Amino acid sequence: MTLDVSAVVKEYIWKMLSDCSGGMKAFILDDFTINIVSVVFSQTELLQAEVFLVERLQHIPLKKLQHFKAVCFVRPTMKNCEKLCEHLKRHIYGEYFLFFSHLVQENLLQKIAASDEYEVVRQVQELYASFVPVDPSLFSLEFSFGMNYSPSDKSLRATDRVVEGISSLLLSLKWKPAIRFQRSSSRCRHVAEEIHRLAYIQEPGLFDFRQNVGDYQLIVLDRMEDPVTPLLSQWTYQAMVHEILGIKNNKVQLRHSLNDEKEIVLASSNDSFYQENMFSNYGDLGLAVKQLVDNFQAISKMNKQIESIDDMHRFIESFPEFRHQSGSVAKHVNLISELSKIINEKSLMTVSRAEQEVVCGSDRVLAFDLVMDLLADNKVESGDYFSSSNEKINGHFCQILPFECLKLALLFILRYGGHGNKQVSILVYKSPCEGHV
Repeated sequence: MTLDVSAVVKEYIWKMLSDCSGGMKAFILDDFTINIVSVVFSQTELLQAEVFLVERLQHIPLKKLQHFKAVCFVRPTMKNCEKLCEHLKRHIYGEYFLFFSHLVQENLLQKIAASDEYEVVRQVQELYASFVPVDPSLFSLEFSFGMNYSPSDKSLRATDRVVEGISSLLLSLKWKPAIRFQRSSSRCRHVAEEIHRLAYIQEPGLFDFRQNVGDYQLIVLDRMEDPVTPLLSQWTYQAMVHEILGIKNNKVQLRHSLNDEKEIVLASSNDSFYQENMFSNYGDLGLAVKQLVDNFQAISKMNKQIESIDDMHRFIESFPEFRHQSGSVAKHVNLISELSKIINEKSLMTVSRAEQEVVCGSDRVLAFDLVMDLLADNKVESGDYFSSSNEKINGHFCQILPFECLKLALLFILRYGGHGNKQVSILVYKSPCEGHV
């Protein structure tokens, strides 16, 4: 089976909306599932499915809207269950079709059934999509462990959220994998054991896809095992946009754009140029954008040569594609321009050369000199990564380290900190926190 998590989730949503065909629909989503829908479905597609209202589950209308059918797509949590019960008791919408993104506990179903006094629930179904499909081969669970990495109730709940997301992915793809995990990580062990318990002990019937053992492999790794890679500057298109500008649900904010378009959608599913070049490096990307602009200019000149009825007919037929290509060219030129401006302002090329020398080079003295020079260079700015407020570190108040300088210092300490050399002490002392780190 081809791995395409975006297509699987989109098919699920079409199923939800088609199951209650006929009549106007209200799409009721929680804070998590609204991100799923926004990534794989456009407003045009929602209108085609007769969805005229999209509401968050937490917002309960003051007026009754019983001419609408409510299609509810939510995570199976106690909080969401209570809100659904409130909806049902107040009989806001004419009919309710309930879809949950993962397995629903029986006590929650009983609670919902008891609240359905008007008997307006027409369907209850589990559709396994407790993850946000970013790309066909990439998904997100939309949460972070943050700094709380030690075992605690909060981190265990976060681990359970990982289990929910991965198990729903496996069910949606119809995979029952052999599970392997990193032995040195207790969190990986917990995730692997919980997924195994769910797939092989608690719900073996759900995972009975008639596959041979070992057809698929689930490998659970601890991100803390590799602290170096996240500290290195990225130079491929998707990674650059994510690190320098930030991508949230396939949307990018342009802070320095000269036109009115401050937010753009960047998704490989509907952007052929992005799909072809998302893993291209910075140099190849510049050439690809130039070729894109040249091709568009050639089409523009051709469309200007309208001298006959046939030319007019050809122009009208190609106009939608022409407009689409015009928007694609403008979007990627704006993106590259924004990236280039920030790279120059923050001297990221220079910083990256120093990073590579620290990580891959063999000359510790040269690496140390490069890092110290950049720590003293005013061009290496903190930008928008950190605020200018003071933070308390080891009992002392100090200015937050500029982001790029902090990464360089950490890389050097990770590479040479175990040698007990004097350079690490000097590096920490000469940093913007002056010895308080």
